[in-house]
Amino acid sequence: MKPLAAIFFLATLPFVRAEENRYDVLSKTLNPFLSVFAKDRKSEEPGFALNLRVEQSTDLPTELRGSSAEIALQAPDKLRLRGPLLGETFTIVRDGDDVWISPGAAARALLEATVAGRELPKADKKFKLGDFRLPIPEKQLKLLTALFSVKDQGFDAVDGVECRVLDVTLMPELASSLDAEGWVGRLWVRPDYTPLRLTLARKGWNIVLRFDDVRFSKSMPGSTWKPGADEADDVLKLSAKEYSRFLRAIGGR
Repeated sequence: MKPLAAIFFLATLPFVRAEENRYDVLSKTLNPFLSVFAKDRKSEEPGFALNLRVEQSTDLPTELRGSSAEIALQAPDKLRLRGPLLGETFTIVRDGDDVWISPGAAARALLEATVAGRELPKADKKFKLGDFRLPIPEKQLKLLTALFSVKDQGFDAVDGVECRVLDVTLMPELASSLDAEGWVGRLWVRPDYTPLRLTLARKGWNIVLRFDDVRFSKSMPGSTWKPGADEADDVLKLSAKEYSRFLRAIGGR
């Protein structure tokens, strides 16, 4: 083969990607979330915000199919949740020791057990608002991916975004101790290592979650924890005990 022909032939070969180690991909996806909770933050208060959508789920009510939720968290004690609950779209915000909910009238009705067919649970007298913490020591974060078995499923394009696809399960010994045997997660990871889609499944049940937007920040805007224009006229402020009562009410226990 002549040199020029050989160059042309090589140029037309399909592009072969050097696939990054699957455990490294998982680590780069999880670590930005976990590092938000790290105690060694200097003067920063890092956080993240994301929009989460339910694409499908076993026994999911029709009205919740395609429903979305907004989540923002900033260490050590700020959280904003907005999404559908019990037929309403609630915004629940914790800013340190302060908690507020909108629409306040709907939240108050729930707390006063005026919602038909619901029995109000008692408040947890021991409940306290503490800092958000990791369930494992920070020193073990670098070893976190060793707790999982990761299988590479190659690449898959989702709405034009080419993602690395990983099947993730807990190591058998850990799954057994946590009563999590049979669970499998499939994770679609964007080129910037943010998650795009997550499927959690076990025999007879599954849920598919879509991460439409994932953002990390060294410090979230102060307005994140304040009522928006569509919320300010109907806000209910809660004590820690009332907050625990509300959480148990929407959780059904």
